[in-house]
Amino acid sequence: MKKLRVLYQMTGKFILGLGLTSLWLVACTPNGADIQPLPAVDEQSVETEAVIDADFEEIDDLAANAMVLADVGVGGRVTDVQEMDDERMRCATVTHDMANGIIVIDFGDGCTGPNGVTRSGKIIIQYDGRRFVPGSFWSVTFDNFYINDRHIEGIRKVTNVSESLDADPTFNIVLLEGKVTWPDSTFATREVNRTRVWHRASNPLQDEWWILEGSTASGKTRDDVNYSTNVLEKLVFKRSCRGPKKGRVPVAGVKEIQYGDRELVVDFGDGECDTIVTVTSNGETYEIDLSDR
Repeated sequence: MKKLRVLYQMTGKFILGLGLTSLWLVACTPNGADIQPLPAVDEQSVETEAVIDADFEEIDDLAANAMVLADVGVGGRVTDVQEMDDERMRCATVTHDMANGIIVIDFGDGCTGPNGVTRSGKIIIQYDGRRFVPGSFWSVTFDNFYINDRHIEGIRKVTNVSESLDADPTFNIVLLEGKVTWPDSTFATREVNRTRVWHRASNPLQDEWWILEGSTASGKTRDDVNYSTNVLEKLVFKRSCRGPKKGRVPVAGVKEIQYGDRELVVDFGDGECDTIVTVTSNGETYEIDLSDR
């Protein structure tokens, strides 16, 4: 069972930033009594941190998958994007300018992919070298790009810092001037400096991604509250754990979150794929089922 430990200050209520998915928390204590719901201002701040991180992580995933074009040396216009094997891009037009090292993923005026997510505008990738070669890098910028009516801005830089071709591919990821604007014109900002390892198994379905200790993120919420996160023990994501109700949630690892005047430590457990977590706070333990969040 996944365990989630939250340490906090100044209030008996808790907030939770899971970073890679937006989770609405409704929990029960061991004796069946409901935990008090989050205050509205906390709910919005938590959702903001989760959504903005999820948006940029998905963009990073899309860009990494598009980089397969650089690996295989395909040039010109791609109409079926079979090379990338990413159904999120099946309604996009992907253009590869191999001579100048530029890949453009164009979702046009809007196309809806898996799970009802609508994307519009362009993701522009400029690269130097093949993604698995140490020292290669790519940067991601945007042209009027939206995810479900959220406007995405910023510069995402990814550098292969692997020790050799034989080692697990390791990437340093930096986000500069990250900004997500909601339809009501409120916005949140984010900057990131993290290290991600792609642990490739002989069976791709067993691949794992690790975000290493010392990886950080910071910014301001839609309510102009400062926040920061720091990975204390590597966060582990398993391809085999993904599913329609599980989302991109770590199955192991520990992350510290500073949000306003609160300090939290989040423990994602021992690697099991279940959606049940336990929450321990001030000596009290709670269970939460995340499957419907």
